[in-house]
Formats: sequence, structure tokens, C-alpha cells
Amino acid sequence: MKSPTVRALKLAIVVLSTFLTLTPYASAQIPDNELSQDIAKLDSFLSDRNLDLIEATVNKDSVKWKQRDRPSYITYMAKACSLLSSYDIGDLSKRALLLSRYAISVLMSGDLSLHDDVHFVSFLMFDPIVIDEAAWKALREEKAQLWLAARQRVASSIDPTFDFDDMPFINVPTPKGSGARPGSSPESIKEPKLRAEYNAAIARNSEKIQRSNDQLWLKQNAPDFYKNVEQYLVISYTRPPADLAELERLLAQYVDDNGVRDRILDQVRKGSQ
Repeated sequence: MKSPTVRALKLAIVVLSTFLTLTPYASAQIPDNELSQDIAKLDSFLSDRNLDLIEATVNKDSVKWKQRDRPSYITYMAKACSLLSSYDIGDLSKRALLLSRYAISVLMSGDLSLHDDVHFVSFLMFDPIVIDEAAWKALREEKAQLWLAARQRVASSIDPTFDFDDMPFINVPTPKGSGARPGSSPESIKEPKLRAEYNAAIARNSEKIQRSNDQLWLKQNAPDFYKNVEQYLVISYTRPPADLAELERLLAQYVDDNGVRDRILDQVRKGSQ
């Protein structure tokens, strides 16, 4: 019979794979030919399942992309993390530790879009089965903080008053008197004042498009993300060594909802009995 730790890990892998399939991330485009080649190189390692080779390659190429171009770095690391989370490559615990290290390195590397933040935090669902107790305790706390910080960011980004029926323009109307059709190029408007007015309207509409996209994404993904945060915290803090005081402290720091805090703590208490 499988141990609770193994069962929890397998459940985490299923949850992670499902959530990442449903959650697109912002850095999905791969315009650079060299970047495409480096990503294809990662795929080529799947045939022999050589985890050491993957680690050596990612360690080298991630430094290159981090120094050269941040969007490319994020795209490359998303591919590396997706590969480690989705395929049975090498030792399970080593793979989990490697995935955690790569995801945390991105999360700690600087500002990320909300989409990318959630995407990389979701890779943290995968924990090692075999790990030194002191190392596990430190890793668990670091991961819990990142999960909860992302949850806090998602919660603060949701606008409960947002009107999804108030859609942005597909073609921005041109100013009266310009003689140009909606959606025309600003350069087609000769009058400087009207052209400036049109440019301002285009900018406002672009901001509205971005805000609409963000709120729609949150509406579709926030509920499942909240569930995954809770599930990770319950699984990881039910696993020895117990540290309910640490979890209580983190929940008080990052979660305003008393009901959510109490629900997580109750589940941990029950699971630890």
C-alpha cells in the first residue's frame, strides 16, 4: 500500500498538470530562433530521460537567457519547468527538487506578470518524497510563502465591480470632423489636434482591453488557483514535521479571510491526527 506521502505527491502531479493545461501564461511566444533551438534541445532529452543532462543544460542556458533577455528567460524556464513537471524523468525526488529550484529562481528573479506569477507558483505543487527533515521544513516554508503571496496578489487584482458587458472597441471611433473611418491609422488624420485626440482614445482602449483580459482571466482561473493553494498547504503541513504555528503565522500574514484560514488549519489538524 502506498504511503500518504506518495499518494499526496501523485495527487499533486495530477492537479498540477490539469491546472497548467488550463492556465495560459503570458510568455508563450518564441520569436527568437536561438531560443527555439534551445527549447527544442530540451525536448530532445526526453527520449533517454537523462535528468542530469537536463539539469546541466538548463543551468547553463538559463544563465545565458537571464543575462540577455528577460521575456526569453521566462519562456525558456517555463519550458524547462513544464518538462520536469509533465514527464517521468529520472529520480522522482531529484526531479521535484530541481523543479522547485527552477520555479523559485524565476519567482525570485524580479517582477512577473500576474499570469506568469501564477504559472510558476503552480509548479511548486510537486514535492520530493525523500528529503532531509530540516531541508524539507525550510523548503516547505519558502514554498508556502510563494503560494500565499501569489494568492494575495490574485485576490487584490480582482475587481468585484468590473462590468464584463462594457467591452472595449474592436475599431476605435475616430473624432468627429476627422473624416476617417473607425479603426483607421492615426497618420490618416491630418489635423494635429484630432490626431492627438484619436491617439489618446486608442491608448485608453488598449488599457481597457488589457484590463478586460486580466479580469476575464481571473474570473476563469482564480477559483481553481485558490483550491490549489489550499490543497498544497494542507498536503505539505500535514506531512511531518508538524508546524501549525508557522502555518498560522503565514496565513495571518497573507490571507484576510478568516473562513479560509480556519478551513486550512482545521484540515491540517485532522490530517495530522
